[in-house]
Amino acid sequence: MKRSIAALSLAAFLFTPAPSRTYADSDMQDPMPSITLIDSFKLYRSLDTTADQVIGALSPLQSVQISRSYGDNLMGLVTADKLPVETWLGTAWINLKEGSYKLGKLTSKEQTITLLDAETALWDAPRGASAYALSPQQVQAIASIPDCDPYTPCRNTNSWFLIHTSWLGDKWVRPFSYAEKYQGVPVEGSVPINSERPVYQYPFEQPLTGEPRIEAGLLKPLAKYTHQEGMVPPSIWYKVQTSLGERWVPQDSRYGLGVEKVEPSTKIWDMPVPFHVFDGPFVYGYTADTEEAFQPQHIQTIGQISDWYFFIDSNGNGKWVSPAMEIASQLTGELAHDAKLGVKEELVRIELTEMSVALDQPYIPQNWDPRNIQGAMTFSPQTVTASRSWSSPSGETWYYVHTWQGPKWVRL
Repeated sequence: MKRSIAALSLAAFLFTPAPSRTYADSDMQDPMPSITLIDSFKLYRSLDTTADQVIGALSPLQSVQISRSYGDNLMGLVTADKLPVETWLGTAWINLKEGSYKLGKLTSKEQTITLLDAETALWDAPRGASAYALSPQQVQAIASIPDCDPYTPCRNTNSWFLIHTSWLGDKWVRPFSYAEKYQGVPVEGSVPINSERPVYQYPFEQPLTGEPRIEAGLLKPLAKYTHQEGMVPPSIWYKVQTSLGERWVPQDSRYGLGVEKVEPSTKIWDMPVPFHVFDGPFVYGYTADTEEAFQPQHIQTIGQISDWYFFIDSNGNGKWVSPAMEIASQLTGELAHDAKLGVKEELVRIELTEMSVALDQPYIPQNWDPRNIQGAMTFSPQTVTASRSWSSPSGETWYYVHTWQGPKWVRL
């Protein structure tokens, strides 16, 4: 018999009189996970679950919470064959061998799902047998359950959907790709695209041939979609507006969860020293593009995050450079050399505080606590005389002082 939407109202039938509203419907908040019953299940007074222990029953397609008394066993939840659950009768036991179920909470919601996979299997119950499949089309869903079971390493955003079919009744599907999945979330600022890329109608589909490709540069996306599953690196996609409509562009996996909030830049840097370029900003998250340093040259930048600048190299690829870090790494302590890089010889009285830090080189990576950098020195409040100063390309002023550990650069 075809199950109606009304069957999803979390109603229960009883062998004994009971309120029309179950414990699972209540407003009580509980950290214990839920289990969704696909079939009918008897309620038992104890773990024995024998015929003489039956006290009632639960109707199909409802979620009930697992009892707190099971809290110490949650790591083995997926292998359990009997569970205590909370009901209007108090704590009762169910025998999971009596029918189909899915760990997790059922959400009753009517929605249209546009299937994009070449084939989407139809199931009688989540993880049950499947003999039929659907081609790409729109279907009407009436409920859903998260694919990942609680207290397991599973990490994805997929769901099981209960849908109406005109020829088989209500069935379950677990589509990987469907249009409504790719709504995305808003993105602040611009994002870097480090190489020419094709565009896609939806993430993970085949690239659209015959449409203009996205060139390396800065992009102001409409939305961002993140796919992360298990221990596999995340897959990041950005929705963009093109002359032919909304399209999706994949981000380079080296950007992890994404490099965003990039500010446009028109700065031309005259790099006075040999320098390295990086696949992404932040030296402790990315490796240099090559061990060989580039020779001093002008760089036309198009984007900026903190003291890192994004530019397009001669091969048409996007790269990152930190002028502050590169120049600081070339300061040797020899005044004749360092003066060419902006170091000034001057006696300056400076006030050191507990927040002042001294380093061998005048550079601190973004979001780093300088006190954790190898060789860092801190001070008690005092006044000292610096013999030199340097204004970093990032706007910081550093002072050259002599300490009991030798000469150091100090940032106040």
